[in-house]
Amino acid sequence: MAIWPHVTAASTEAGKVHYFYMVAKFVILITLIALFYMSEVFFDKVFLLRPIKSLFVLQDDSISEWRFRWSLDRYSVVYGMVFGFVYELAKKYKFIDDSNNENLFSRIFSSFVVFLGLLGLGSYVIFTFLCKNKVECNQFHSYLTIVPIVSFILIRNVPGWLRTKYSSFFAWFGKISLELFISQYHIWLAADTHGVLVLIPSYPVLNVIITSFIFICISHEISKITGALTKHAIPSEWKALLRNFIIFCLILLPVCISHGVLSI
Repeated sequence: MAIWPHVTAASTEAGKVHYFYMVAKFVILITLIALFYMSEVFFDKVFLLRPIKSLFVLQDDSISEWRFRWSLDRYSVVYGMVFGFVYELAKKYKFIDDSNNENLFSRIFSSFVVFLGLLGLGSYVIFTFLCKNKVECNQFHSYLTIVPIVSFILIRNVPGWLRTKYSSFFAWFGKISLELFISQYHIWLAADTHGVLVLIPSYPVLNVIITSFIFICISHEISKITGALTKHAIPSEWKALLRNFIIFCLILLPVCISHGVLSI
């Protein structure tokens, strides 16, 4: 979404055509994701390209694990962006107002929306119990994952009395949720996600407590480091951004040569 043409709140005020740009970007993104999923050849050609190949393959030079993990949540980012886009439109055109303690809609309609949220959560739970074939469940997962998420958002935010309350404990974890999600594969899990990290054998509960503490601390530090480095690595000023890009390419050049991507 960062590619041209950029769409911001200010740009949409200047011209409604920017809404079309956003929709077009969504369509292009979904199309690319579908192409990657439907064509293993296309997927392999992109992610087995040197020198980035080493980031995605396992020790046996297989890309199957990366393809499996990617395919499970391939539309999750799209769901989030579309939901955020619709939410901002709804606020802008006064369909909802979450700046007060009242329900987002009328009492009857709010109750109906909450009921739909409960129905969505219940239906998804039933599906998880009834779906016995792991392969089939994985195929449905990427399409159905939006159901429990949106259902929870509706239940959590439509009633005013519930929307205005939050847990500081979980809010803190929410600030490092991305790092927690990524780091679990490198800290909690082992053997390419087919095992768990064991520091204290024969004491599983104590092992989970210690590894979880390490996992959370590292995720927190990664979040702080990322926040500090991002403003320097990706500055808002285009000249500085171009300079960093050139430096990155110069650093990447010897790597490409050593992996046979470029020859001199």
